[in-house]
Amino acid sequence: MGRQILFYMVDEDEDEFLEFVRSSGDVVILPQTSEIGRGEEFSSFRELAGRKLGEACHLWNRSLSPEPLIKHIPQQGYFWLDFMQSEVVNVLRSKRLDQRLSMGRLHIEDKDRRSDGGVVEKSCEFVKWFNELCRWIKKSYPSTIDGACLSPRAEALVKSGVELTGHSF
Repeated sequence: MGRQILFYMVDEDEDEFLEFVRSSGDVVILPQTSEIGRGEEFSSFRELAGRKLGEACHLWNRSLSPEPLIKHIPQQGYFWLDFMQSEVVNVLRSKRLDQRLSMGRLHIEDKDRRSDGGVVEKSCEFVKWFNELCRWIKKSYPSTIDGACLSPRAEALVKSGVELTGHSF
């Protein structure tokens, strides 16, 4: 039901990717969980590192998608972005940890299963935008390893002895 692209990138690659992302519309980085609900935005994925509520985040293109659905979780005292019902791109960043580089991922759900059993498709514009992000990664990172796109900088790290690993949460 979902779509994804896997990649390995370093901080400089992430900055270039976000520059492209921002050129594609009015895009902001939203956290998966927040203590304040709406209004918490980040300028880079790295800004979320070490957060008490985790590093999980999403890209929201305000130019073409409605405001994401945010739910309050009173038992834990935080707010949660409902990824399944919102037109956002889930981001798992690629991170360097000592002599390892973890795999990153962009992921969307292009359909939403409702509680009544029905299925609602996300907008064509949103899916087209996600596909543009994937094309940029594939074009910019032509090398692949185990199905993941490998940036030239990440490839140089591998040649210097850095190990590629799976996702790091």
